[in-house]
Amino acid sequence: MKKTFILVPVFFVMLTAFAPAGPEIAIIVSKENTVDKLTSGEVKLYWLRKIKKRWPDINKNIKPADRKAKNPEQDLFYSKVLGMSANDVETYFSQKQYESGEKPQDKFASDAATIDFVGEEPGAIGFVNTASLTADAKTKVKVVLVVQ
Repeated sequence: MKKTFILVPVFFVMLTAFAPAGPEIAIIVSKENTVDKLTSGEVKLYWLRKIKKRWPDINKNIKPADRKAKNPEQDLFYSKVLGMSANDVETYFSQKQYESGEKPQDKFASDAATIDFVGEEPGAIGFVNTASLTADAKTKVKVVLVVQ
């Protein structure tokens, strides 16, 4: 009987130790952007354009980049950085568009498309899986925050 009680916790620890880790995402901006580092709170404020509509030092419109389809990276970004559900995010941007004509976030089908957009748009800010940051990608964008 004592062996059973000892084995159950050991087995549980082994299962959790070898459980696959969730995605790790990088918050990215254009290489042209002067920002080098942001906190989660700052990313939220910029991505949602809550306080500012333009990046201060480069005077470019903030252009949030999102994914078209639900995926683990988006789930992580919404929950850990924005503290919102997917429905909350859609409602937020719909309301902003209705109230002030503000353009909603741009949406892309893949990390590669997000990286290309953010690299080409000095005011863009987006999120991608860190595994997608190839040497080529790093010539276009810079990482300002990593979230696990």
